[in-house]
Amino acid sequence: MPLFGKQTPSEPTADELRAAEVDLERIRQGGIPLGAEQRLKRVAASSTPFFTSDLSAKEYALADASGLQPVAQVMGSSVVQQGFNAAQGTYFRSGEIRALAEPWNMARNRAFERLRQEAELAAADAVIGIEMNAGSLAGAGNVELVVFGTAVRDNSLTATRSSSGVALSTLSGQDVDKLRRIGAEVRGVVGYTTVYSVALGISSSWVMNSGGMLGGGGARANMEITEIAQGVYDARNRVMLEVRRQANAVEANDIVISTLRHTIEHYEYEQGGYRYHFFHVTMNVLGTAIRLGVREPHPAPLMGPVLSVNVGA
Repeated sequence: MPLFGKQTPSEPTADELRAAEVDLERIRQGGIPLGAEQRLKRVAASSTPFFTSDLSAKEYALADASGLQPVAQVMGSSVVQQGFNAAQGTYFRSGEIRALAEPWNMARNRAFERLRQEAELAAADAVIGIEMNAGSLAGAGNVELVVFGTAVRDNSLTATRSSSGVALSTLSGQDVDKLRRIGAEVRGVVGYTTVYSVALGISSSWVMNSGGMLGGGGARANMEITEIAQGVYDARNRVMLEVRRQANAVEANDIVISTLRHTIEHYEYEQGGYRYHFFHVTMNVLGTAIRLGVREPHPAPLMGPVLSVNVGA
C-alpha cells in the first residue's frame, strides 16, 4: 500500500488532454473554459439557482430588498508578461512609460471581459461588489489580475432586458441599494494604470547623493524633492483623465472611485562619476461609472441624510 494511503496520480487520458487544449484555445481567444460556460448555462436555465456569493448577510438582504436576486459568483483572470522594450533609455527622463503600463491595462481589460462573459452566461443583469486582486507570478516581469463579484438579476425590470448588457460595479450591495433609491443607474466599471518616470534634476540629485536616501550628511536641512511630488500629481491627472473619458463613452455623469493607489520605485545610474536618480510612479485607479436621474427611485426614495461606516478588521 502507498505511504499514508496516497495513490500515485494517473496519467491524463486522451479525452482529458483534448479538453485541456480546447480550454487553452478558448482562453487564447479571450474566452473562458468550456466547463465554466456549461456550469453557468445551467445557472441561467434555473429560475432559482443554487449560488455561491461573497456578499455579506447585510449586503444580501439589502440587494434582495432592492430587487436584485444573486445568482452566481463570477470571476475573471489574466496574466500578462511584460514584453521587451527597445527604448530602455527613455526610462531615464520624465514622462509616461506606456510599455510598462500596458501589461496592467491589458490584464485588467481581459479579466473584466471574462467576468462579464460569465455574468452573461448566467443570464445576469449586473455584477455587484467586484473586487480586484493584483500580483505577479515567479517574480517581476508579469502582471496577474483576478476579479470576482456576485452576478445578480434585476427583478424590478420589465420583461425586456436592457440592451446595454451586464452592468459591472465595484460598489457594495449597500451602496448599490442607495443608488437605486435615488434613481441612479450603474453604467459600468472604469479603470486605468499609468507608469510615470520622474528624473531628478542636478539639485535634487545632489541632495540625495549627499544626505538623503544614500546617507552622508551633506544636506543639513529638510528639503522636499519636488520632482517626485510633481510626478505623483502628473500620474494622477493622467489616470483620472482616462477614466473620465471611459465614463463619457458610456454616457455616465459621475464616477465613484473605489481604488486609487500608487507605488514609487527608485532607480539610479552613474555617468561621468556622478550618480543620477529617477523614479517610477505607478498609479492605479478603479471605479464605477454611474448616471444620476435616469430611473424612478426603487424600491423607495432615500429619505434624509445617511451615514455609512465600514469598520475594517
